[in-house]
Amino acid sequence: MKKILLAATLALICMPASADILGLSVGASVGAASIEYDGNSEYGFEYGINATYQINDIFSVNAGVVQGSAEVDASGNATKNDIDYTAFPLTLRGDFPLLIGSLYAKAGTNYYDVDRELSGITVTDDGWGFTGGAGVVLTLIPLVDFTLGYEYRDMGDVTNNAVIFGVGIGL
Repeated sequence: MKKILLAATLALICMPASADILGLSVGASVGAASIEYDGNSEYGFEYGINATYQINDIFSVNAGVVQGSAEVDASGNATKNDIDYTAFPLTLRGDFPLLIGSLYAKAGTNYYDVDRELSGITVTDDGWGFTGGAGVVLTLIPLVDFTLGYEYRDMGDVTNNAVIFGVGIGL
């Protein structure tokens, strides 16, 4: 039994620091978002899932889906805009390797669908916008990454600045 435990421990220690053995990883994220609309901003939340394909040690392609919500003050009105959004970001990410993880920056596009409701009237906006971000990835145990980062999304009349925490598992 001790030999099996020792062999399993050595196998985990010898695995690469990157969570991408096959070049694929999946993850989930959650965070606080600052949503800006019509000159006003308010804090909300967002959550999402994502997938990554590692092109090489430095570059990867990331895709996912993010949903969020916030209530932003309406200009010249006592009520608030109830803003709900769904975004499908597609980015190219570059990583600068560290001893137990990496620093990263990413940029790309996102397809968005934003619903704004004010006094019972809903307006829907969809299209393509810029997305980008930066952060740090920590690989404390093989195959599992923890991410703390900043993300920006242009969604037409709505902009989003979010601080996110994510967990990813390499395949």
